[in-house]
Amino acid sequence: HDHIDIYPDPASYLAAFQGFVERIPASGLIIASAADADVVEVVKRSAKAEVAWFALEGDDTHGQPPHWLAAPAGEDASGQAFDLYAGGVAAGRVGLRVPGLHNVRNALAALAAAAQGYGVPLSAAITALGRFEGVRRRQDLLFEARGVRVYDDFAHHPTAVDETLRALRSRHPEGALWAVFEARSATACRALHQEHYARAFRAADRVILAPLGRSDIPEAERLDLDRLTRALGEAGTRAEASPSIDAILASIAEGARPGDTIALLSNGAFGGIYEKLRGALS
Repeated sequence: HDHIDIYPDPASYLAAFQGFVERIPASGLIIASAADADVVEVVKRSAKAEVAWFALEGDDTHGQPPHWLAAPAGEDASGQAFDLYAGGVAAGRVGLRVPGLHNVRNALAALAAAAQGYGVPLSAAITALGRFEGVRRRQDLLFEARGVRVYDDFAHHPTAVDETLRALRSRHPEGALWAVFEARSATACRALHQEHYARAFRAADRVILAPLGRSDIPEAERLDLDRLTRALGEAGTRAEASPSIDAILASIAEGARPGDTIALLSNGAFGGIYEKLRGALS
């Protein structure tokens, strides 16, 4: 559930996706994740068009046999690979420069759309994916200073925070992984996902929580940063709720060591922390 200022409950959120699926004509094509129970339910209920299901090896596909399947085949600092199967037939190994199983899913869906939807030869699509370097604000390496890597990522919903941190941990298994998080969106600033956030940072070694980016959320509905800090500490993650950007900079400058990775997670400008941190680390 996301964008709760627009979709106040899960039913209204799913209804938006259902309306989208209903608008796709019978002559169209829907590329759908068989691993997502909500996707399966919405598509089965509303689709008129042909459906091409995709999944990763080992996924629960909720009774939908995937035509497009990816079997992850290892990852390192340079990227990751997966073996592609189309209709049960091996179609080659795909190399990606961007890390994380969520990006394997993205790549698999893109391959399905390009090949099945537009007739692009799989060999050409696979070659193109191997050259794809990602997009801004998604595991975007800003700089390295004093042996510390600093990434920018738009992640703010707990699902995205979890996927992003696990991807960065797999890319950089050595050194400490810092998650510096600013909640700014209408969803992130609310307590709706209080418990989900307590689990979303599990790949990080250090977590710093910035002040909430919205001041108009009623206190009873507000994400409780102190409570989140305690929950993370009880789970074994060193965490702090910081009072300001300057305090965050001081914590990182004092505690970061060569080989560490810092993930700045926000869907906003984060108080200009990006260039300020470059200066602090330098």
